[in-house]
Amino acid sequence: MSSFTEREIQNQFEEVISQTSVTETETPAIEWGEANPSDRPDGMDWDPESNTLTYDTWEAQRRAIETTNQEHTDIAAFLAGYGSGKTLLGARWLIKQALQYDSSRFLALGIDFQKARDTTFRVLFEQLPGDRTGIVTSSYNGPEESPIVVDYNRKDHRLTLVNDTVIKLGSADRWNRYAGDSYGGVWADEVGHYGDDLHDLLEMLGSRLRGVGGPQTQLWTLTGNGKNAAFDIIERGLDANGDKIGLNIETVKASTLENPYLSDSEKERFKRQYGNTSREGQALHGGFSAGEGNLLNRQQLSFIDKSDYEGGENLVFYIGVDLAYVESKAKAKANDSDYTAVVLVGYDRSNGKALVLDSKRERGMTIQQSITWLAKFAGQVPQPTVKIEDVAAQKWFIQEAKRKVEGTIQSVSPGNQSKQERITDMSVLFERGDVKLCNHSVDDNLGYDSRHRPFVREWIEFGGSGSSPDLLDAAYYALEDVNVGSGYESQGLGISSGDMYGRR
Repeated sequence: MSSFTEREIQNQFEEVISQTSVTETETPAIEWGEANPSDRPDGMDWDPESNTLTYDTWEAQRRAIETTNQEHTDIAAFLAGYGSGKTLLGARWLIKQALQYDSSRFLALGIDFQKARDTTFRVLFEQLPGDRTGIVTSSYNGPEESPIVVDYNRKDHRLTLVNDTVIKLGSADRWNRYAGDSYGGVWADEVGHYGDDLHDLLEMLGSRLRGVGGPQTQLWTLTGNGKNAAFDIIERGLDANGDKIGLNIETVKASTLENPYLSDSEKERFKRQYGNTSREGQALHGGFSAGEGNLLNRQQLSFIDKSDYEGGENLVFYIGVDLAYVESKAKAKANDSDYTAVVLVGYDRSNGKALVLDSKRERGMTIQQSITWLAKFAGQVPQPTVKIEDVAAQKWFIQEAKRKVEGTIQSVSPGNQSKQERITDMSVLFERGDVKLCNHSVDDNLGYDSRHRPFVREWIEFGGSGSSPDLLDAAYYALEDVNVGSGYESQGLGISSGDMYGRR
């Protein structure tokens, strides 16, 4: 009978542990499955026994995946309506590529880090197998709970998978940070909101897709957002100088209404909100919104004469306030600074409609002058709810308003949506006729009350260079969370706002 020394036993034990560890961290297989929302409402399945991760896809998503697999494709653009699964597709495609190529590097891009953290990156983490992978707090690293992740470095924004491939988390607003690296593929989410930075980003990325394993392809996921840089690149194939881009760009369009993971009631709500409006093609069917740079048009606005309106006794009054501070009027004019703007809205509880009753803007006021000015404006109606933009130093203004301005004072925040997203969402309420501008008198030259001229001018100039939509911002704050639109199952401006990043 042979005996083993202590060292031999220790060596055998370490060998067994090593072999077990390799088995546990073996790179999983990823498969594309058929959509089955009744059995798998989350659209994914993880089988630890077979070490297989399955992502379900529907028809438009499969076409986009096939496009990324074509040898000649440099950029696959998944241009889709709200709720069509753009971000989910991008996250899943990136994970599959990262696991398919060992010891490689891939890049995931959002609009900026704040928005990407709460949308793009969160969705990416949620597509990892495991429990609570999408939760990241000061003391909890959700991605590291996934069996396919070995490390999530928050400081360096780096996700390392079990096959030693790294997914770098980046943002389009700091595109030059990635100029010295190499990637096997890139997923860029919400490209329609990158602005003119997209041209510089594209030029940089073209030289970075080399040196490591991967398909050397970019997948762009977006909803159309006007005739901007994304439109020039995807639809026209032009760079910032108007010259042809020497890249093969393939576009796959997807309709919200064909997504099997949306219920019939959700699809109906989308149709009610965006159907028969100028944003229908963009919001529902994967198109670019109309216009040559400007996102809104005069035809979206409608007016009603005060003498023709009945039901004034049902009105509840809201005032939106968009603040701007400059030391003096001279500096304000010299710097072409923003205005402090106020908009008065009357909401009719009997029919869910709203009227823009008055609006004013002024610049170069001191804080105390602004408070007095607002108090006078609010005093024209009984007990208004005054909603004041709450950012940074403006908190003191809100405290003073609670002391000196009539009505209920509320602080409001623009949240994670961009100004463009907020106002284009609001435009649907005007285009449907749920919000109208109320005339006290009519200017024969304008065809409407001259008091509304600054508001109308901001409306038709919105989206153009140099536009300053202070009154439109104030109107948004006034209407936010007001249940405008009887029969639309609406929650004010909360319905389907932004791009619904987490929706399929």
